[in-house]
Amino acid sequence: MEEKQTLLGALAPASPLAARMRPTSLDEVVGQVALVGPGAPLRRLLDRGEVPSLLLWGPPGSGKSTLAAVIAAAVRAVPTSLSATSDGVAEVRKAVAAAVERRAHGEQTLLFIDELHRFSRTQQDALLPHVEAGTIILVGATTEPPPRAISPALLSRLRTFRLAPLGNDDLELLLQRALDDARGYAGTLQVDDDARRQLVGYASGDARRLLTLLELSALMTPRGKPVTPNEVLIAAQDRSLPYDQSGVTSALIKSIRGNDPDAAIWWLATALEGGEDPRVIARRLLVSASEDVGNADPAALPLAAAAAQVVELAGSPECDWALAQAVTYLAAAPKSPRAGEALGAAREMIATRGQLPVPGHLRAAAKTYRSPHGEGEPFDLEQRYLPDGLEGARFYEPSGSGGEARLRDHLATLRAARAGKKKSS
Repeated sequence: MEEKQTLLGALAPASPLAARMRPTSLDEVVGQVALVGPGAPLRRLLDRGEVPSLLLWGPPGSGKSTLAAVIAAAVRAVPTSLSATSDGVAEVRKAVAAAVERRAHGEQTLLFIDELHRFSRTQQDALLPHVEAGTIILVGATTEPPPRAISPALLSRLRTFRLAPLGNDDLELLLQRALDDARGYAGTLQVDDDARRQLVGYASGDARRLLTLLELSALMTPRGKPVTPNEVLIAAQDRSLPYDQSGVTSALIKSIRGNDPDAAIWWLATALEGGEDPRVIARRLLVSASEDVGNADPAALPLAAAAAQVVELAGSPECDWALAQAVTYLAAAPKSPRAGEALGAAREMIATRGQLPVPGHLRAAAKTYRSPHGEGEPFDLEQRYLPDGLEGARFYEPSGSGGEARLRDHLATLRAARAGKKKSS
């Protein structure tokens, strides 16, 4: 039978640049020093010529397929490649049958399954007996967190290696290699410095994306001319970037919290260019207005709410200006989390002491309750509002930041007056 063949087979000259430039040995692998650098765990295993079944977890373009090919070559195993997006149990059975036949002749089979998380739990568990028996060396690749995406039974039998996005230095090295290597352009193509920076920036840690953009940019460039940013822009088309949703929105909120409007507007632009739903951003800004700014600037929450309303009424891209206004205001505003901290402190006390009875004079229609607005003073300072046993408890302590400083001073006056009346009574 003819199963899907080699990860490192001969490539036609018309093959994509990213395929032609794929490393053929561990020494050609760029990046992932924590895995394949001197003394790193995967290198140690390969230096011994032995490797267990394993899972490669990392973002697109970080080198999962490449490492699988290098592993197969290092352990002298016959490589077989499947994809969970297009193959199923029938193809797995064929690959395993071929592996059983090879094993009878003393040959090992490395079965690489790309996007393993796309298999159902039942399909994944069908691999268990073959992994346990050593019929195959299974190398799975996933972009999803393994505990959520991989069957617990299978995951317990795999050694997980996490791959990081490639750094800019790694991408620049790959770019230069593609320009110099005979598998690439062999010195026949030049790329100016601005275009290099642009290619690396658009790649955003993805080696495959970098080489694909380089190849398209070269096709857009007149013969004998260097690649310029204009050709890169044309090749990039919509200029969409790989987008780390949780990372970017987290960076946006933390930049607001850190009073850095320049960083905050950068992350807002990154989110919008990455295709983030403006409603997601608006919701995070509403939370930040209370959680981070709070009473230090009471205008922050209405402004964030107004921006959220613009998002709903106007939509994108018209709402982008409103989001920019809210982001820069929140980032520049004074900060105080004291209101939320007060709520947390009260909840913590409820958790330890339980809910306490409402004082009789505060209950609905209580005859002993006196409205502070009719006492001739701003507040009836002698009337108690906390439950029995919590006299004098302090949950809210305003900060000295922005408008909350005025609240602090005002509350200090009220509390001092209340304490004075208690002493004199």
